[in-house]
Parts: sequence; C-alpha cells; structure tokens
Amino acid sequence: MIACHVPTILQQTAALLFAFEWKSLALPLLWFGIIVLTLIVESQTADLVAIWFAPSAFVSLILSFFNVQFWVQFGVFIGLTVVGLILSFALIRPMMKKRNKVEKTNAEAMAGKLALVEEDIDNSSPTGVAKINGQLWTARMENPADTAVKGDWVEIVRVEGSKLICRPKS
Repeated sequence: MIACHVPTILQQTAALLFAFEWKSLALPLLWFGIIVLTLIVESQTADLVAIWFAPSAFVSLILSFFNVQFWVQFGVFIGLTVVGLILSFALIRPMMKKRNKVEKTNAEAMAGKLALVEEDIDNSSPTGVAKINGQLWTARMENPADTAVKGDWVEIVRVEGSKLICRPKS
C-alpha cells in the first residue's frame, strides 16, 4: 500500500518545488550575504570599518521577506548605513579613542622628568651617570658646552639608546 503512494508523494513534492519561485529568495540571500561579508570584514579589522552595513542589511532582509519593492529596500539600506556611519564617527569613535589613550611607558615617559647626577656629566670626556627611579643611566648633556656635577639635578630631554640626554635644571 505504501509503495503505491510513493510516486504520488514524489509527484506532489516535485510539483511544489517547481511551483516555488526561487527568484523570491534572491533578495533575502543578497541581504544575508551582505551581513555575513560585513561581519567577516569587521572581524578582521581593529577599527569600525564596515559594522554599520550589518544592521542596515538586516532591516532590508526583513523587508525582503514582506515582498517590499527592491528600491525601497535599497533606500532603507543606504539611509540606515549613512545614519550609522554618522553616528559611529560622531559619537562612538571619539569615545573609543578616549578610552584607548596611549600611555607613555619606559624611556618615552622619562622626557621632562628630573634625574640626580651621580657622576659628573661632561660630554668632552664622555663621562656621566644620572639616577632616576632608583636606576643608574649613562647621561650626556644636550648642549655639549654644558656640564653637571655630582648632586645636581638635570632635566631629561630624551633617551637615546641607553643614554639620558639632559639639560641643566631650569
């Protein structure tokens, strides 16, 4: 008995498949593809490069399921993308930059600080040691004519390799 109905079920299934309008899936697939592509691109970058396309494409995807005309879907996509772009650059990006402020560390952070001269600094007889944060550094003066004696305080101008380049404390 079941064997008799199998051809009928197959015929009905085939008829349904052929009656279905496959082209009606084109727009939802397009919007879904844009969402996936956007998320892939965004996952590969550290900045907000393409994230605003995803919500726009999602809204257009929903509209495509309700058979809204393509030009309306596209207009909504463009409009929401522009709004998202403006919002991300005007509001979100400055907040992210403020939160991710780069702090100077190690040698970069020494510029402008004071160091105590532990051994006379004289560029003509390349000598000099200064102490900062409990560490001894080779020190040279920024201006070759300047010198500093033990116990003086000098201002660090910059760090070159493992040498402090200093000037007399002003």
